[in-house]
Parts: sequence; C-alpha cells; structure tokens
Amino acid sequence: MDLEYVAEKIREGIRSGSLIVLTGLMEVYYEGRAASSLGPGERLLIIKQDGSLLVHRPTGYEPVNWQPPGSKIEVFLEDGVLVIEARRMNPEELLKVKIKSVYSVEVRKLRDLAEFAMYATEEEMKKAILLDPSLIEEGFKPMEDERRAGRAGFIDILGVDSSGNLTVIEIKRRNATAEDIRQLIGYVNEIEKEFGRKPRMIIAAPGIQKSAIRELTRYGVEFKCVTPKKCHEVLQRRRGLDRFLA
Repeated sequence: MDLEYVAEKIREGIRSGSLIVLTGLMEVYYEGRAASSLGPGERLLIIKQDGSLLVHRPTGYEPVNWQPPGSKIEVFLEDGVLVIEARRMNPEELLKVKIKSVYSVEVRKLRDLAEFAMYATEEEMKKAILLDPSLIEEGFKPMEDERRAGRAGFIDILGVDSSGNLTVIEIKRRNATAEDIRQLIGYVNEIEKEFGRKPRMIIAAPGIQKSAIRELTRYGVEFKCVTPKKCHEVLQRRRGLDRFLA
C-alpha cells in the first residue's frame, strides 16, 4: 500500500478518535526507563480510541510493546519509511514504530457502552449450591462446607443425597481437569478413613476436559454440569428476596 496514503489515513483516524488496526512489516524502538529494540517482522499495530498504542507479534495475547492511554501520537514519513511515534511525558517514554510495508489498515470508530460482568467465582458457586442444593440434584442436603479432609485439604461441600449416601462435592468454575479429579480422590480417601465407608464423588463444573473423562470412569466420579452463570442467577434471586424482605 502507498505509505503516504496510509499515513494520512492514520492521521485522520487519530483526529477523529477512531480505532486504527494495521498489519505490516515493522520494527520497534523504545526509550524510557530502559531501552529496547525489536528487529523487522510482520506484526499487528493497534491505536485505540483512548490514545493507547499496542504492537503484537503473530502469536501470544500480550503486546510486545505498548504505550498507555493519552499518549501523544505522531505520524510521518522518513526516508521512505512510515514512522509512528507514541510519546508519554510522565514518565518520559518514546515508542517508535518504523513500518516498511503495510498489508492492511482499518480505521473505524467503535461504540461500546456495555458493562463487563464476570459471573460467580468458585466461592460464590459454593454459596449458590448451599442456597439451592438442587443445582447438584434433587434431594441433596449439604452438611458442611470447607471441611478438612486430613492432609489432603478442604472439601468444598460434604453432604448426603436423597438415599442418605455421604457425598463429596468438588466445585470448579472452569472445565474440570484430570488433576481436579485426582484432587477429589485425595479428599475422598481421607473421608473414607474417617467414616469407614466410601462416599459418592461429584465434580460440579461447567464442563469437563476430554483428557479427564477417562479419570471419571476410572475412579467412579460423577459429573454435574453447574455453570457460574446459573449460580450467579441463584445468588441474584436471593439478593432480590433479601431486599424485598428488608
């Protein structure tokens, strides 16, 4: 792409407060609290609407170089190379990107006013199950939470099912792994020593990794699909009820 055209497009994007996304062959230099340089490579450059600038390599989720919101950004041509400078005054830092070839450039103003919502943590999932044990199954009755199981650690929830069987629940907010199942087995071994009988073993999580399915079968562990979102809804209903009764 013509570099003069790209430079003017980026300048216009900065003036209008737009998001700028560029891919191309570039090298990066930084001066500030330290100094660094990154030789030529094909990379992704992003200038966000708040004035932050990020340079990403083709792999990995973190930028290899960046400047924070509010940076002063200048764009110019120097010896036939497109140069983008992002300067920060306090502390004084300069990020310079030299772009020899541009593959694509996109300038667009985005609108995003949504609030970020992270559903329940594992602790909140446990609270939701204690409030509504049917999240595990009908008839399940919790007896204790955070119960010590010898040297193995603490059980999330210990209870009994509708048939009176002792039941150990391990909770995960992400897909359960083989290691999670082995952790549960460690708890169960301690409980079996204490009570003289083997309890039911349940892992409550949104899903289970393929690598863990064999462990489920091997140890006789049951899987119950319990998601952070579902637990969040239980807690929200309880908070609404508490406000109504207050």
